[in-house]
This record gives sequence, C-alpha cells and structure tokens, in this order.
Amino acid sequence: MALKGIHKVKRKLADGTMRTHYYAWRGGPKMEAKPHTEAFAIEFAKHKNTAAPKVVETLETLIDRFTGPEEKRNPDFLALAETTQTDHLYAFRLIKEKWPRLAVKLTQQKGMKGDIRKWHRSFAANPRKADKLLFSLSKVFSYAIADEIIEKNPCTGIERLYSGSRRESVWTSDQIAAFRAGAPAHLLLAFEMALHTGQRQGDLLFLSWKDYDGIYLQFRQSKTDKRLKVRVHSKLKAMLDPLDKDKLRILLNSRKRPWTKDGFKTSWGKECSRLKIGDVTFHDLRGTFITERAREGSSVENIAKISGHSISEIKSVLEKHYLADDQGASDAVILRMEKNP
Repeated sequence: MALKGIHKVKRKLADGTMRTHYYAWRGGPKMEAKPHTEAFAIEFAKHKNTAAPKVVETLETLIDRFTGPEEKRNPDFLALAETTQTDHLYAFRLIKEKWPRLAVKLTQQKGMKGDIRKWHRSFAANPRKADKLLFSLSKVFSYAIADEIIEKNPCTGIERLYSGSRRESVWTSDQIAAFRAGAPAHLLLAFEMALHTGQRQGDLLFLSWKDYDGIYLQFRQSKTDKRLKVRVHSKLKAMLDPLDKDKLRILLNSRKRPWTKDGFKTSWGKECSRLKIGDVTFHDLRGTFITERAREGSSVENIAKISGHSISEIKSVLEKHYLADDQGASDAVILRMEKNP
C-alpha cells in the first residue's frame, strides 16, 4: 500500500545509473529502510509521529473533555442532573473568559490557587454563585486527575464564601399544621410525599403509578442515579390508594396534568404566600424528614438508605444544618437521662 506523503527524488550516479531516494515528506528526513516493506512503513510512521505537532492541553480542553462537544456530550456529563449541567455550562463560560488558552501545566504551578481564590472572591457579592463557580472549576480538575492528565486540584483548600445554612429552615410543627389545614389536595399530596419519603422535588414529580406497588415507592434519583425502595407510610398510603390510576404521573396539577418544574415552583410559592408560611422551601421538607427520623431514634445509616444521601452527608446535614438549632433533639438527650435511675 502506498504511503501518502512520501517524497521521491531520482538522482543520477557517477556511473550513469539512476537511483531513487525516498524521504518521509518533501524536505523531510531520508528513509533508510527498503521501500514497500513493513520496515519502511514503520520508519515512516515514526517520522510522522515525531514531526506531528504536540497538542497543548489547556484549561479549555480540560473543560471540553469533561462536557464533550455540544452535539455529542460526554456520558459522564449527561449522567448529571439537568440543573447541574446547566450550572456547569454557565460556569464554564465564565471560566473560559477568565483563563483563555491557559496551559494545563500552569494550573499545576505555584500561584494558581491564589489566582483562583482571587477570582472566587470577585463574586463575593453573590456568595452562592461564587461557590457554584468554584465547584464547577474543581469538578473539571477532579475529572482530569481521574484521567491522569494532572496530579493536583488547585481548588482544594479554598474556603467557600456562602456561610448561610438551612439550620433554621426546617418546617416547624405549626407550619406543617398550617399547610395541612389550608392547602388544596393536589399540593397537599406533594407535601405529604416529601414529608414521608425525604425525596427531592424533581424525583417526586417524575413518579409514575408503575413506581408504586401498594407497599413501596421506587425511586431512581436523578441527581445520584441511586435506586431506592421506600416503604409507604400508612397516612400516605391512605391518600394514594383512592386516587385514579389512569394517569401516568402520581402528582398532578389542578387540571389533572403532569407538573412542569416551573409550574410547580410557581404554584407552591403562591400557596405558601397565601398561607403566610415563610422562611421555608419545598426542599426543606427533605431536611425536616431527616431531622424527624433522627429525633425518633433512627440511625444515620438507616436514614441514608431512605434519603439516598451517603452516611457522611447525613451526618453533615444533622450536624451543620438541621440539628444545630433543634431544641427538641437536645431536650431528648436530657429526657433520656431522666429515665435512668
């Protein structure tokens, strides 16, 4: 098979004979192996490889490696929740604007962490946004480490700016009672499902009747891809069993149609406003579930099996966000002490 690019030069020798010399390309190195042999092809490949321009990895190429091209996204990127993908793509646009064509080797050198910290703090007016941007950048470096492209993540050790927490945003018994007393049935069902399963809003809205067998609800969490089987509490079962099951989704809006994400968010916000329930969100029902189960004496391990969190995440939620201001949990410690002689 002819090798594309080979340059042939015919020269007349002193004795008058003609000899053909072969070069890897015009102006390239002379080929020493015999033409039309395997050795010749191997030598040619070595020359081409040596002369090929080296691809310089940049921060942009690391990002593109993680996301994949728009027309064919990386499966690892597509495995993330849709909202997470959107957050990452927004962050990557800002990151590319900040460090265009930055060589990867420079990200591994002293001074890069300081540069990232300064950039991170430039968004201090919006700390949650700042931390999301930092998280996206850190994700790219972590992915490159897994692919053995780099050895360290320069984002490691940079403190987050957002210090706010949901520790005072667990639903109180009065708020729960108010919602139960005043909310319409289509929103109340969503409320009770969150309160009795500890699952995310998106996963609850996506539930279909085939995910309910009369005893268990089965979830495939969109954010973690975990599969969970949650036993249905008797109170929730009493709400589910009488419902018509001729629709695909379990949770429907007032028109008996599946919820859209924005539609649910808007309706939920209006209802909480009407009932004068403030300072809590639908997501806080997830934390309320964790708190209540811990207060009842359930172990961290068992709560994790229901919520889909890792054990370390459950501990973090309980220690840093929810139980820190939970007077009921601290009172329970003393009450248990009083039961002992």
